[in-house]
Amino acid sequence: MDEESLKKLQAELGAKPSGGMERMILQTARPSRSRGAAAPAPDAFPDRTAYRKALIDFEDAQGAPGLDALVGKLQALGLKTSVARGVQAVVVEGAPDALSRALEAEEVEDAEFDRAVDLVRPRRPSEE
Repeated sequence: MDEESLKKLQAELGAKPSGGMERMILQTARPSRSRGAAAPAPDAFPDRTAYRKALIDFEDAQGAPGLDALVGKLQALGLKTSVARGVQAVVVEGAPDALSRALEAEEVEDAEFDRAVDLVRPRRPSEE
């Protein structure tokens, strides 16, 4: 994570009450395909569904070591974690000071506070 983003997020966390709980989404780097193992070949599978599953499993395995290392560090800080392997992200919940330290982990590429998302209900043609 770049230094400017890190300082901004840490300042926001520093302004939060120390006894409170916050939730953040930490993004790790996507694994590169140049890590040694070759991706599965499409012609080795009976159909597209089997190939897609094998490709997802392969990409998860490529990113697993870095993601697992990060989760271990986060849990050592006393943070609750929920992993989204397919997108190389970890949702973390805990005290602001622990989250601030978590942002410094080398595996963290980007971070964002969890927030409510407003869903817009599409208009029906009769409502226009």
